[in-house]
Amino acid sequence: MKSARVLVGIAAAWLAVASAAAQMPDKFTNLKVLPKEIGKRELTDVMRGFSSALGVRCDHCHMESEKGDDFATDDLEPKKIARSMMKMTQDLNAKLPTVTGRPSPLEVRCVTCHRGLAKPEGLDQVLAGVAEKEGVGAVAAKYKELREKYYGSGSYDFGPQTLNDLARRQAEQKKDLDGAIALAKLNIEYNPKAAASHVILGQFYVAKGDKDAALASVKRALEIDPANRFAKQALERLQAPPK
Repeated sequence: MKSARVLVGIAAAWLAVASAAAQMPDKFTNLKVLPKEIGKRELTDVMRGFSSALGVRCDHCHMESEKGDDFATDDLEPKKIARSMMKMTQDLNAKLPTVTGRPSPLEVRCVTCHRGLAKPEGLDQVLAGVAEKEGVGAVAAKYKELREKYYGSGSYDFGPQTLNDLARRQAEQKKDLDGAIALAKLNIEYNPKAAASHVILGQFYVAKGDKDAALASVKRALEIDPANRFAKQALERLQAPPK
């Protein structure tokens, strides 16, 4: 179902570019980065690449008019940014063979960072921003919303490490153990077989002084991964007689 929605989104973006291609003139004006002699088909392919990489349509960068999209006008900020980014990636790709020592290294492209997102933030950045502005309680709703929309697309990393890092940040930087525990539980809800997440939750319980909950978390980690050395060490510490 989710993959179907992703495909529908991609198809919509391609149809939008195809429609724009039909409106394109045969000769182009105000080309400042792309070659002035570029052909219509080649330019359409470039625009299609931008649209797919950012998950946007032509009107993200181009003004709309009564006659269709105004491709030459530079009024929209995203178009100005796009030009700067094109120049940057061209310069970077030209330097890659020397920097890497490889004759044909993989090129940096729009999709390298954007991954289908107009704003190329990582999931950790998005959720940290939500926690900062709206509180930890709002993180779960945002996480579920993004997971429902983007899971399987590659746009965001929904692996357990993202929420593990955010939970640690909440505990260590914000000194909010309850918030960290809530984030760790959210992580386990979606990644129940991630032993490391259970170990981290156990660490938060230790810091909070809840030994029974800590033991339960660590034992669950060992059920999932009996060889997990961090869980073993945590269990030894928790079961050691008081000094």
